[in-house]
Amino acid sequence: MPETLWLADTGPQVPALVKRVAAARRVAVVTGAGISVNCGIPDFRSSSGLFRQIQDAHGDVVRRGRDMFDASVVFRTPQAADVFYRWMTHLRHQCASARPGVVHGFIRQLADRGMLLRSYTQNIDGLERKAGLAVWDPYSPKGSAGHVPWQDAQSVPLHGTMDRLTCQLCAASVPFEQAAAAGDVCAACQQRSQSREACGRRSLPMGKLRPAVVLYEEPHPHCEDIAKIITHDARAFGSRRPATAGTDVVLVFGTTLKVPGCRQLVRQLAMAAPATTVTVLVNNEPVCGKAWDGIVDYQVIGCVDDWCGRIQRQWSAQTKITRWA
Repeated sequence: MPETLWLADTGPQVPALVKRVAAARRVAVVTGAGISVNCGIPDFRSSSGLFRQIQDAHGDVVRRGRDMFDASVVFRTPQAADVFYRWMTHLRHQCASARPGVVHGFIRQLADRGMLLRSYTQNIDGLERKAGLAVWDPYSPKGSAGHVPWQDAQSVPLHGTMDRLTCQLCAASVPFEQAAAAGDVCAACQQRSQSREACGRRSLPMGKLRPAVVLYEEPHPHCEDIAKIITHDARAFGSRRPATAGTDVVLVFGTTLKVPGCRQLVRQLAMAAPATTVTVLVNNEPVCGKAWDGIVDYQVIGCVDDWCGRIQRQWSAQTKITRWA
């Protein structure tokens, strides 16, 4: 079973772990909704999270709040789809007004120090891009200003993004801005249909725009691309020679590891890395049980912002010592 440490403890274990992580050679980061709560974006599963908010507001439409993110439920009836579109538009406004938090800045600092192997996020809020990280966007055409090849991407969104809308029918993609709301008719479909009608032909069905996020019970449109990136990074971890200075670290922040894909990602990175690699999960409450024995080395219970702050202070102290020497 992973060793459990409390961030508030005054013993030597937490400071020793902080020093070990601060001195890492390469770091892979996996983040969940917990890192964005202090940015004003609710998580999903807590007592005040999105699932609870939706259930309280629309208990007559969905049996539980999670159903509003289930593709087999939200598009079953026009009423459920309308609630879904309204909630997604509301969530988009929250994401658009939010600013990156401590953890986002910490990940950017990892990148600036040349320590970041890759950051994987379950979040759909787009705060990694606002923090200045190069984010992989599969909807961005090659050669365009926003295109980042996966080899150069510092951050990979695992579940899509609220920055874009896609058509449910023709897969056209447009920026999710205030001029375009979730549930609007796809302009590309509308144009094709109008062109046919102008020629005296039958009109075509028109799709509606939805956020480019992956819902429960639907296939991931870019799963093969993401699997390729994960396999590449796992091999990069496993290829390090034991004699190389520095420890490799896998940091898992603000997630309960309930999503199967995220669990598999953490397992794959941790299992591929050398025995000297340290895997640390930081969360407000215990997550890892015996099933994570041999995969997660430490679970630190406490505020992830405080944890990142400790590492940043350790970096600052090391810099001062180096300058003095």
